[in-house]
Amino acid sequence: DDADAGYYVPTTGQSSQTACLAGTYNPNTGSTSSTACGNADAGYYVSLTGQSSQTACLEGTYQADTGEDGCDDAEAGHYVDLTGQSSQTACLAGTYQASTSQTSCDDADAGYYVSSTGQSTQTAASAGNYVSTTGQSSQTACLEGTYQEDTGQDDCDDAEPGHYVDQTGQS
Repeated sequence: DDADAGYYVPTTGQSSQTACLAGTYNPNTGSTSSTACGNADAGYYVSLTGQSSQTACLEGTYQADTGEDGCDDAEAGHYVDLTGQSSQTACLAGTYQASTSQTSCDDADAGYYVSSTGQSTQTAASAGNYVSTTGQSSQTACLEGTYQEDTGQDDCDDAEPGHYVDQTGQS
């Protein structure tokens, strides 16, 4: 008999076939050499021996190498939004991702910002500053005549009657 897909028979007269190793597969029948067992492609894996096909990494996971038996989770600050991917994507400035194995990033909240790519946290606007909308990569100083005593705010307060603010960024 011929070797099944996922297996090979290295010499004639054998009473059994040899399974391709995990990380490799063979879609053909009748193979006579271990070279018939090909490595799983980047973005794919083969978790068991004797397999006839490779499996695509799921969304939220990736595999950069060939011949692997599993996929890696997207790291915090990164995402993988499609199946069969060989790399993860860093969240852009203004976005972040606190969890692993994710398919997207979150916009920074109003009052918060994310200044660089690949971040897992957002930063609260400091006192004297604000961030008015979501998805921002920087904070803005309060203008003259306004102030902000608290952190993580989305606007500034006007100077009260009888008071003044003569510099930007005052708390």
